[in-house]
Amino acid sequence: MEKLATSIKNDFSSKQKNKLLSSITVCSSILILLYSVSLSLPITIPWTILTIGLVLMVFHFLISERITSLSELRILLYAPLTVPIAIFCLITFISGAANGGSNEAFKSFWSWRGMLVYFWAYWAFMSNKKLRALSVASILIVSSIAGLWATIEQVTGFHPFSFPYLQGTGFISGPMAFSGLAQLFSFLALGIALKQGSKELPRWLARTLVFYTFLACNFLGLIFCGERSAWFGAAIALLATSFLISYRTVLLAGLILTISTIIGWLTLPVVRERLTSLLNWQSDISVSTRIILWDKAWQVFQQSPIFGVGIRHFPHLVIPEALQQGHLALDHAHSNYLHILATMGIVGICAYLYLWFSALKVAYTEQKITNYTNLDKGICLGIFAGIVSLLVSGLFEYNFGTGQVRLAQWFLLAMLVNSTTYKN
Repeated sequence: MEKLATSIKNDFSSKQKNKLLSSITVCSSILILLYSVSLSLPITIPWTILTIGLVLMVFHFLISERITSLSELRILLYAPLTVPIAIFCLITFISGAANGGSNEAFKSFWSWRGMLVYFWAYWAFMSNKKLRALSVASILIVSSIAGLWATIEQVTGFHPFSFPYLQGTGFISGPMAFSGLAQLFSFLALGIALKQGSKELPRWLARTLVFYTFLACNFLGLIFCGERSAWFGAAIALLATSFLISYRTVLLAGLILTISTIIGWLTLPVVRERLTSLLNWQSDISVSTRIILWDKAWQVFQQSPIFGVGIRHFPHLVIPEALQQGHLALDHAHSNYLHILATMGIVGICAYLYLWFSALKVAYTEQKITNYTNLDKGICLGIFAGIVSLLVSGLFEYNFGTGQVRLAQWFLLAMLVNSTTYKN
């Protein structure tokens, strides 16, 4: 009787545990979709959802059977970008230690906590294979609304959510963060279109007219964000992506870029004003501010060329010319590459380049895998293009350090999976 009672009790506990684990999985899926919706909204919202999601994931690991837990942890260890992320964060830790001891090392390491979204989202996508399509649909719907709103902001000058910039900012506070999101989400939609994967999205988005309307609205946001570095990055990304399709597509993309630039110059004041000021770059505030920052970054690098001065120790510069653009003090180099070089040195920039080389390699490889669906290949192509766009615009912007962009970028990168472990 005692053995029977123990058996019944263990069976009951096992059923309770399985029910709890199932509930956590469902809640995690819901949180992933909410996170997808929140990416175009103020940063507090995605941060809050991410925090809850991470807590649930850890709790799931703690109460799972040992074998199950180890299996899921092994999946995270073999995620395609785990090693590059680990190397980059380790170099950040070492750089911090070299510039302030163990306390600074941990603070520097923790400054990249936004990358945790990669592991949470990767675990969720591997647990529920339907989540990728639903997440992409959620992202594109909200980002298209944000693109329309940015258009209204820029055309009317009405900025209820931010400083009255020349550019549109969507539902967030600054044009640089919004332009980063616009690049990621516009090319995500374009990649799906080029691979003819829109039909595999949820029914309410799969209709051709509906999908292409959302795609157009996303590109409106990219246009009316008014960021020249984003435009340049997008142009290079469009050509690079077209090259992966065919030479004819490259010619078509070049023609579209040329015609779009001419039409934009003739009809859109923001395009004409932003490009005209660039032609007179000697008197352009944005250019002169960048030159000052780049010169300072190079000086900082020369002080400590191996491990830099620490990721948290770029000098805060007050540049009078930049005050009218809403900047009280600038604490970054306005360039991903110069900022990493100055703050993390030669070792840091090598780790940074390896990180993005790895991401581009995985995205490029996966968009060609024949047994993937058109939607999966489109997502991978769109992610590839988005990375290229941000890397190019990152020559002139520190978008790698922009929290809003990082939370979106690493979420999308979690959609890249090992082809050996993912089955459609």
